[in-house]
Amino acid sequence: MDEAAINRLVEHHGTAALRALSGTRQAAYRRQGLYLDGKRMVVESPYLFADPVNHKLARNRGVVDALSMRLLYSDRALHQSGKPDTLVGKLVFDILEQLRCESLADSRMSGLVDNMNQAFSSWCLEFRTSGHAETEFGLLLFTLIHIVRSRLLNIPPDPEIEGLIESARFELVPHIGSDLAGLKQSKSDQLAYAKHALSIAASVVEIMEQSGMHSIEQEISALRDKSLLPPETINEEYLDQTDFTGSMYRDSGDENHEYRIFCTEYDQTVTGESLYRLGQRVKLREQLDQLIAAQSVNMQRLAQRLKIVFGTPTRSGWDEGVEDGYIDGRRIGQLIANSTYSRIFKQEKLALQSDAIVVFLIDNSGSMRRQKYEALAVLIDVLCRALDIASVKTEILGFSTSGWAGGQSIKTWRNSGSPAYPGRLNDRLHIVYKEAETDWKRARLNIASMLNPAHFREGLDGEAMEWAFMRLTARPEARKCLVFISDGAPMETATSNHNSPSYLDNHLRGVATAIERTGAVELRGIATAFSLDDYLSKWAPIDFSGTLDTRVFHVLEHIFEPRRPADIN
Repeated sequence: MDEAAINRLVEHHGTAALRALSGTRQAAYRRQGLYLDGKRMVVESPYLFADPVNHKLARNRGVVDALSMRLLYSDRALHQSGKPDTLVGKLVFDILEQLRCESLADSRMSGLVDNMNQAFSSWCLEFRTSGHAETEFGLLLFTLIHIVRSRLLNIPPDPEIEGLIESARFELVPHIGSDLAGLKQSKSDQLAYAKHALSIAASVVEIMEQSGMHSIEQEISALRDKSLLPPETINEEYLDQTDFTGSMYRDSGDENHEYRIFCTEYDQTVTGESLYRLGQRVKLREQLDQLIAAQSVNMQRLAQRLKIVFGTPTRSGWDEGVEDGYIDGRRIGQLIANSTYSRIFKQEKLALQSDAIVVFLIDNSGSMRRQKYEALAVLIDVLCRALDIASVKTEILGFSTSGWAGGQSIKTWRNSGSPAYPGRLNDRLHIVYKEAETDWKRARLNIASMLNPAHFREGLDGEAMEWAFMRLTARPEARKCLVFISDGAPMETATSNHNSPSYLDNHLRGVATAIERTGAVELRGIATAFSLDDYLSKWAPIDFSGTLDTRVFHVLEHIFEPRRPADIN
């Protein structure tokens, strides 16, 4: 598994743990940090930064567990309102608040406590071996953390650590002794605790001034560079807009400019027919038909189930001569002639009529080659055929890039002097495998192009979702449904290398949020590998690594709810 995949796996598992432990649905673990509603939350505690590649799982899980305790036990607004003004004061105040939250963890959750202890121990070892514990400020910070943590968590100090911090503790404790006791007594009351924390932060600043410590900002910067302090706070808010004009994303690493495209000259929108020659598509269709035949899907039964999901009950006449319902005045004479006659009623007949369209938007990036694209092609083909039988319109769209690592666009950028923060830097490739007005039978050869991954390169997910949305909103159907199928976060090398790392990720999140808030389209997702929690509110995972289970073909029933019969007056 490559580094990017490991990063995504750690982030998705971390996000799941954060939400489960803290009960905060908006929380996410990304770029080794805590995010709330897409914005990075300031958590300065030194040991809450983990590299997912070079550190063990326990370190990463310990960081996530500690962040969960912060969400669970700290009032963010109260903490922000009480922060000191100085750089060092803010750092100390935040560290003390984090230690308070960890001390409130339920002792019965021994695994969580062990994870946090391991994360802390791992950081301590790195801090000491880096040489920062030998600097005056580094040793003071290291000593303060150990003293407070030992007091709040009732953890006996390590003998080796004790020897290291002895001189700094001798200098520090006389200044903070009474406040140190106050921290422990008030740890369940954030406001009361904050008063003692502020006093300790002021004492640390005073000690530094009296000792004549200089270049603190440079030392803090050095600590960040070596991952011994978390990276500086990054404001990564995305705009809450719904006009889809390309201005719905903002990134601080991009100088607060909106999402933009450096070059559109090489962008393409093609059909499944134009991707491969007729002879190739015929062979691909034969392969796809063989794969589908092996599934033994009852197409008529599946179509009937989908008709219930996407159909709307409408009047289609009356059932007459029944024993209950509305009285049929035309049959009153029969009742008078024969008092035992009971079939004088009529009932309204309702039939399911479809006025819906389902669009499948499929990630055709290179990573999807590893996710059994053959099984995905089988699933989409079967669903489209069943929906066609159920009189539900369908479109199949794909997205990729025309080149790797920038294609022709990055050459144009270099010829233009390589301006900073250029925006999207690759040639977009959008694919229409099946149009809404073309039925499955006529589109079957073009659909088969999905079975050849030669055009699978990189992914610009946000633009593709926006494109599919715009196609949908132009449709006349009353119910518009968009199914986004992906293996996780978007990735395009050139764009990620020359903009902020989260540029494409935040754009996708912003587009998805805007679509969901318009209410014009029902946006759902199918995850082939990693969770889509960061982007969509409703999605389902499918394992394509083995033989497709029969239940997989009912995925649309799980992510879309049938429309309730409307009151008919």
